[in-house]
Amino acid sequence: MKERSRRELLTAAGSSLLLANVAGCVGTEAPETNSQSVYTSFFTLYDFTRNVAGDSLTVDTAVPSGEHGHGWEPSTNLLPEIVEADAFIYLNADGFQPWAERAASEIESNYGDDVVLIDALEGIELLEYESDHHNDHDHDPSEHEYGSVAELELVDRHSGQVVAHFHFDHWHGSVPTLQPDARISLETRFIDGASEQFPLDADPYHVDARIDNGTSEDGIVLTSHDEYVRFEGKSVDTVSVIFELWKDDETIWETEPITVTVDESGDEALEPDHGLFDVKFFSDPVLAQDGVRNIRDGLIELDPDNETAYEENAEAYIDDLEELHQEYRSELADRDHDFVVLGAHDSFNYLGTRYGFEIETPVGLSPDDEPSSTELAAAVDLVEDNGVEYVLWDYFDGDRTAGAIVSEAESATGMEMVSAAESYIEAWKEDGYGDYVGQMREINLPAFKKALGAD
Repeated sequence: MKERSRRELLTAAGSSLLLANVAGCVGTEAPETNSQSVYTSFFTLYDFTRNVAGDSLTVDTAVPSGEHGHGWEPSTNLLPEIVEADAFIYLNADGFQPWAERAASEIESNYGDDVVLIDALEGIELLEYESDHHNDHDHDPSEHEYGSVAELELVDRHSGQVVAHFHFDHWHGSVPTLQPDARISLETRFIDGASEQFPLDADPYHVDARIDNGTSEDGIVLTSHDEYVRFEGKSVDTVSVIFELWKDDETIWETEPITVTVDESGDEALEPDHGLFDVKFFSDPVLAQDGVRNIRDGLIELDPDNETAYEENAEAYIDDLEELHQEYRSELADRDHDFVVLGAHDSFNYLGTRYGFEIETPVGLSPDDEPSSTELAAAVDLVEDNGVEYVLWDYFDGDRTAGAIVSEAESATGMEMVSAAESYIEAWKEDGYGDYVGQMREINLPAFKKALGAD
């Protein structure tokens, strides 16, 4: 009797569980006669892939229409469905899609002979997050004379909870225990004796963290950026970490050590912070071409017999993306503003960078973030001070924040909808612009023209 492979056993065990899940998928492209298939982790990669694959492969994805690619989590384990495919296309990025990253890790460890992993992000230079809200208009550090540090709070970016607090020379609370290969970013809040928070996203202050002398340096890797410190578990260990506040090139204050533990029993889900980098490169039509090339190369590796078809399909689609780029460059060139106000989390950092404008938003990096009244007031002031007429809102985030800004800002006359192009709704598909290029051309370009005063 032939021995069944690990892949066959897993897919057989999971097939009945997946029946309900498949009904919510975006769909399948290509005839049923295709012997090979690829699975993508969200809509944008699905759309890129189907344009490259043409009729040569079946293309599928799990994220239902109307759901953010990075905010959606499957209700069941999708690994049995994924390993039925011959390739899995995803973004190898910290916390963007934790379920996809876990699946890729499992595939690499146990199904590497059966499933090809294709990282659409490979070789693309990512932008660092400038600050949590991408907004430098809500405070002026020169207006306050900062005294000595009185306390430090460490805040979990995902939950918003203070996990540890240092004052009077000792710590309360703790840094959450990490598993090896898990990550967590903590926001640092240095507060002076007048209860004013030091602005760590503006010169001359910044935070640093270091491993205390005499303790192991093997367990974690520390990275500091603006007000954030990221911990990455490397191996089982216990490490002592000291936080420092710097002014220009000098340390002006530091804490006593706090213990950080890396253990197999730690929380494996401590990584939905997107790391320190924005991975939504696909809002830029030029960088989207690089993602398509990565997918093309991966499909050729998977199916070299159809190399010519993949190269020709990719070339045609890249021409479409180049045409889209030229439209944006031409139509946004003559404008009244060099920024837009977005009442949603910033999914357009790369678009603004490509065409030379800023994205100003009172909302944080996550769609679940809620702006404070101070942040909303700062956005209203920005709109009024610059005579902005249109505020943008993202269909998948809702229009509540944009509506609040427009209702308070005297210069604002309306809202314009945009889409991060990482999902779609059936109505757009029926109207002929449910795909990536369609959304970028028919939804986003007219909206950004209005918001920039370029119409």
